Amino acid sequence: MKNPGTLDPNTTYQKLPDDRNPVQLFISPSQYIQGRGVINLLGEYLSLCVSGCAGVIITPGRDRVLGDTVDKSLKGAGFTVKKTIFQGESTLAEVERVANFFEDSDFEINVLIGIGGGKCLDTTRMAASRLGIPAVTVPTTASTDAPTAAHSVIYDEKGVFAEVEFSTINPLLVLADLDIIATAPPRYIVAGMGDAFSTFYEARCCMENPEARTARGARPTKAALAIASQCRDLLLEYGTAALYEIRYRQVGEALSHIVEANILLSGLGFESGGLAGAHGVAQGLTACRDLHVNCLHGELVAIGVMTQLIMEKRMDEAEQAARFFKAVGLPLHLARLGFDPLQRGAELDNIVQHSLGVFFIRHEPFEITHSLLKSSILEASEFGQAMERTLTE
Repeated sequence: MKNPGTLDPNTTYQKLPDDRNPVQLFISPSQYIQGRGVINLLGEYLSLCVSGCAGVIITPGRDRVLGDTVDKSLKGAGFTVKKTIFQGESTLAEVERVANFFEDSDFEINVLIGIGGGKCLDTTRMAASRLGIPAVTVPTTASTDAPTAAHSVIYDEKGVFAEVEFSTINPLLVLADLDIIATAPPRYIVAGMGDAFSTFYEARCCMENPEARTARGARPTKAALAIASQCRDLLLEYGTAALYEIRYRQVGEALSHIVEANILLSGLGFESGGLAGAHGVAQGLTACRDLHVNCLHGELVAIGVMTQLIMEKRMDEAEQAARFFKAVGLPLHLARLGFDPLQRGAELDNIVQHSLGVFFIRHEPFEITHSLLKSSILEASEFGQAMERTLTE
């Protein structure tokens, strides 16, 4: 079995071919398919790219609802199917369990398909890397931009962010079925909007800071920044309408646009545009157990967005973000997540320390000290509370 955990593309992409200028890099999945009922054609789509035995890792709830459909589609397209149930956390232990399960299969696995939320898809990518086969991601919510990526987040056994692991390539196929996504609770698509809303601000930060690099060690591209900008524009234009549609189990234009923004545009924008303060704070917040357990990733990213914009002193944009968050139901401040930063100062210090250990927070164009980050989180919380009062009156 391969050990991709040692892969660090930064060592290659950070090289200066002309001894002066860094390279720019844009990466993406081979295919992105979005539409109603596309899960029924999964096998047919996949048969255009690969054949043989398909491994499936799926969350328990989705297996009960979609397991037979997936099995029928794959077998109808000529695939042999081997399946395992995702255990809930993208830890190294779970990755190794999945990889060993398929390594010991009676059939040689030719492709690994992940069906579920972001952590299931991260585990799928990492296990596929160990098996040396392509990954396919089938997001069942639009809650994160993880499906398109070539790197995955590893959490420790307590659910705290530990590290990022790189895959050599992006997924072979990303399949977003609008009918499936529309059945998820509204909170998930709202969280996805929080994750996606950060994309432009972080990509812009990396573009404007000549020292910043994407997760793979290259400079961001103008294409990624343009995609990130379009992502934000779609969110602002269609976010509330999409929330209305999903609450009433409707699949209309607004929902389609927001699913594309949350998954595809945000995914391409963050990976080829870069991450910065918002995600640094969001990952740091996972150091607080109740925030990690009770909050979705995009809800934590929303707090990170407010902190980054306050830290960068972009007050007009912080106000715009607060108005959007209020409109769709994202948290404007930590108290909305049940965390009082003034009453829980020691825990806040721990969050700040963890945030400072997340490498992409250093992409901000100024030195991030413990004092600066802590004061920015507190100021962002106060600003969010003030905006909430203003918007409620």
